[in-house]
Amino acid sequence: MVNIGVTAALILFLPKLFLYYYSEETAFTAFLIFINEWSNSVIFISLMVAIAYQFVSSKTSWIITIVLAILGALLLKNVEQYRLLIGMFVPTVIHVYLFTLIFMLYGAKKSNSRYGYISVIVALMIPVLIINLNIAPDAYLFNDLWKEAFLENDFHVLPVVLSKYLGITDGTSFFFYEPIWIKFMMFISFIYCYHYLNWFSKTTVIKWHKLLNKKKIIAICMIWLAVFTMYCFDFTLGILMSLFLGFTHVILEFPLNMLSIKEILFSNK
Repeated sequence: MVNIGVTAALILFLPKLFLYYYSEETAFTAFLIFINEWSNSVIFISLMVAIAYQFVSSKTSWIITIVLAILGALLLKNVEQYRLLIGMFVPTVIHVYLFTLIFMLYGAKKSNSRYGYISVIVALMIPVLIINLNIAPDAYLFNDLWKEAFLENDFHVLPVVLSKYLGITDGTSFFFYEPIWIKFMMFISFIYCYHYLNWFSKTTVIKWHKLLNKKKIIAICMIWLAVFTMYCFDFTLGILMSLFLGFTHVILEFPLNMLSIKEILFSNK
C-alpha cells in the first residue's frame, strides 16, 4: 500500500506543479490537464483498493477488484455528487473528522474505554456548539494580506461547497464577516486541529514512534524545513508541496480507516 499511496499522490501532485509553472498551450500541458482531470479517479481507486485490502487475498479477486474500481471511476467521473464526495470531502472533512471519529470509536471499542466513548461524544458535540454560538461580526478583524492569500489559494471553496452540500447556503458567495462563514471556518479549524492532536494518541496506539531512528528523524526535520522554505519563497508552491504530502498521508491512511470500520462493524471484541 505504501507504493500505491506514494504513486497516487505523485499522480495527483505533479500535473498541478507543472501547470503552475508552465501554462503554454502545448501537447505536454494538454496531457497534464487530461491527467489532472482524473484526479478524483486516483483517489477513488486508491480507496477501493484499501477496502479490498481488508477482504481480498487471491490474485483473481484482486484483478476483479481493480477492474471494477477502474470501471466505477469511468462511470462516475462526471457525476457531481461523486466529484464532491471523492474530490472535495474525502481528502478534507471525511478524512480529518469522520475517519478520526471512526478510529477513536474503534480504539474505545477495542479497549472498552468509557473515556474513549466520551471523547467521541464530545467531538460530535463540538460542531453543535459552534452552530449555536452567537457570532458578533465586528469582533473579528482579518488582515487584508491573509484574506487575499485565503481567496487566491481557494481556501474558501471548502466551506462554500460544504454549506451548499448541507443545504445551509446556496453556495454562490463567501464573505469573511458573515456569522455563517465564521462558524464554518471555526468548524474546519476545529476538525483539522483535533485531527492533528489525535495523532499523538494514534501514534501511541499504533506504535509507529518505536520505528523512528536518528536518520528518520533527520529526514522528517529536513522535509519540514524544505516545505517551510517553499512557503517563504512562494506561498502557492508551499501549498502544492503540502498537497503532495497531504495526499500521501490521506491515501496511506485509507487501510487504517477501512480496518477501523471493519473492526467496528464485524468484530465482536
